[in-house]
Amino acid sequence: MDMPEDFEHLLRLAKKGDEDAFASIWRTYQPGLLRYLCVIGGQAADDLAADTWLQVTRKLSTFEGNDKAFRAWLYTIARHRHIDWRRQATRRRESLVEIEVLDRLPSSDDTTAKFETSISTQTAVALIATLPADQAEAVMLRTVSGLPVSVVAEIRGRPPGTVRVLCHRGLRRLASTLKGAVPDKAAQTAEVVV
Repeated sequence: MDMPEDFEHLLRLAKKGDEDAFASIWRTYQPGLLRYLCVIGGQAADDLAADTWLQVTRKLSTFEGNDKAFRAWLYTIARHRHIDWRRQATRRRESLVEIEVLDRLPSSDDTTAKFETSISTQTAVALIATLPADQAEAVMLRTVSGLPVSVVAEIRGRPPGTVRVLCHRGLRRLASTLKGAVPDKAAQTAEVVV
């Protein structure tokens, strides 16, 4: 993730309502945020990201800190939006749309070009999403988003040692998957997630 050269300056401008400054911050952090939300929120990732940025705009005037603190704050908000979304999802019924209906809708995007440019990222995110939820979230926050263990522990409300173990187990499982080794079913059930 490329950090803005002068994050503090952009933040001051964004707090004053400068749309270009906020857009620059958004362009920097949105891709990583969306990847994280794809893993923990699946198909709701775009909606969760929009809710997250809406909350950021509401609370931006109260934020103080550097780019690392902003990233931690952003992911904390995203995690809370996801938790709220899951609570609401248990209360509402979803209606599925038949694929034939979706096939008839016109698309203005060049889907093929988008697919070809993002296939490796999508594959990696999809592979991480196959991990148990705790491991997938820890790997996304720590390894993909590059947050320090202490920040991930704070976001998740877990001890740093637990975060390290979850990341290690998740990365080990990904390595086994990439090598073509399917984890033994007995080993999966014996493995206790801390």
